[in-house]
Amino acid sequence: MQIRLTTVYFTLLSLNAAAGAQLRLPAIFSDHMVLQAGVPVPVWGMATPGTPVAVAFGSQTLHTTADNAGYWQVRLAQLTASDQPAEMTVLEEPASAPPSSMTIHDVLVGEVWIAGGQSNMAFGLNSMEGREPIIAAASNPQLRLFDVKHNAAPEPLGLHPGQIPGDVLGKWEVSDPKSAAAFSAVAYLCGSELQRTLHRPVGMISSNWGGTPIQTWISREGFASEPAFAKYLDDYARNLTLHKQLAADPANDTKYKEDWRLWRKEVGDKLDANMKIWNAAQAAGKDPGPKPKASRPEPQNPDPTGIPLGGFRPNAPAISWNAMFAPVVPFAMHGALWYQGEANVSHYKEYGPLLSTMVQDWRRAFANSSMDFLVVQLPANGPNDNKRELAHQREAQATILSLPHTGLAITFDVGDPGNVHPASKIDVGHRLALIALGEAYGQKIPYTGPVFQSAKPQGNSMRVTFTNIAGKLTIAQTPWLSVHTVPFPTDKLIGFEIAGDDKVFHAADATIESPSVILTAPGVAKPHYVRYAFDESPRANLYDSAGLPTAPFRNDTDK
Repeated sequence: MQIRLTTVYFTLLSLNAAAGAQLRLPAIFSDHMVLQAGVPVPVWGMATPGTPVAVAFGSQTLHTTADNAGYWQVRLAQLTASDQPAEMTVLEEPASAPPSSMTIHDVLVGEVWIAGGQSNMAFGLNSMEGREPIIAAASNPQLRLFDVKHNAAPEPLGLHPGQIPGDVLGKWEVSDPKSAAAFSAVAYLCGSELQRTLHRPVGMISSNWGGTPIQTWISREGFASEPAFAKYLDDYARNLTLHKQLAADPANDTKYKEDWRLWRKEVGDKLDANMKIWNAAQAAGKDPGPKPKASRPEPQNPDPTGIPLGGFRPNAPAISWNAMFAPVVPFAMHGALWYQGEANVSHYKEYGPLLSTMVQDWRRAFANSSMDFLVVQLPANGPNDNKRELAHQREAQATILSLPHTGLAITFDVGDPGNVHPASKIDVGHRLALIALGEAYGQKIPYTGPVFQSAKPQGNSMRVTFTNIAGKLTIAQTPWLSVHTVPFPTDKLIGFEIAGDDKVFHAADATIESPSVILTAPGVAKPHYVRYAFDESPRANLYDSAGLPTAPFRNDTDK
């Protein structure tokens, strides 16, 4: 697959370079697409330089002229949501020659969302626990799916002036059992619920790649806007220079592919077989023993901006953005879903600022300052230890809520301590949909779960008060249990720790007095500090009447 994509990438560049005088549109404008309702909608493409171009959709016909490079753009006035299929026609209008035109069929108007991230966002519906009835019921002509195929680029691809000629690799498809099965489970489940609830067309764009760190999804301009990230600008410049040096001799790329094929034949196939056995044992809740290792290292692409083969993932600044987002800009959409962070856990201290930079970068690129941005806070994974890096990473993710039009889906309770890829995504998709409905669309529904408000010492106890409670605080069982998760108790509140001035934390006895919880612990005579669900794989069971979990928190933020 990776080799095929590399070939497609270079073929695409050559075809676009040779087709400078041909009317064409980006792949995102194609049959079965959904256009965003309620906002101006940019439409752009290439035509013969200097040629008048007309774009007709519904009652609107807009005219413009291709510039000297052949680029053109128009903006449709705000559209009203419609589930009736329509056509968009784009027409060259030369005075002395037969016009050339393109017609896009089966176009709906509704809500468009883009879903990005790494492997848990890429996790397909066909791999999910409980997939059979969901896939069987996936036929929905009002739900459209666009899956962006893996690609990487040293500079932004697209049709806009200054971009490398290129496009995303993908197409719009009507949701049915086949198209939905191969799509992101989280994006599909969220989009499907939005469509059913809003009763209007929904288009979901899935653009993600397992193992990618967040810095690959931020543009060069995004890094340039934040002086603290000058190191990533330096990396970008160095990588681009090295790319140009290596690209000057095609033998470099050929050698890399040959070395990788040889490794795959001599090492990779055996490693895959051993990993399959190891994963099966782990999934069954058995001790699989040491994780299998390769007998020699897998060859790595010498070009840090190139498409990696095999077990490697893009990790250079901006290269995922350049190939998998830039060609879609500035397609009109309501918001974004983001499920990523595992690849940055060991650098959690910079993740919050990076996430904020990315949100503002995407909003700038799509010319939508109020673009809704919904983040999945990472679920439980791994053994609990004193480092608590994953807990710190969740805390970094929560800083996104300081920006307007953002939301955070709490998912620690539906994770898997023994697997970084929880087998069920049903609750993740549902909780994202609830946030979208409540935050982005203003529906009066519970969607956040209880949130820490204050902690007040009361002698040898502490009163912790919460806000955003639907009904009352309750003890509840997690809605999904992995094979590695011991069920939570339903008769005892767990997950709280308290400490005195020494900041030595002890597990707390907890009693609900909604909207508060009263905490005590032997050995803590005068509590001042509290933590909840602050661990790699938290065991914590405080919910509200809507079944939404309490968000992890702590008030000892100086440690």
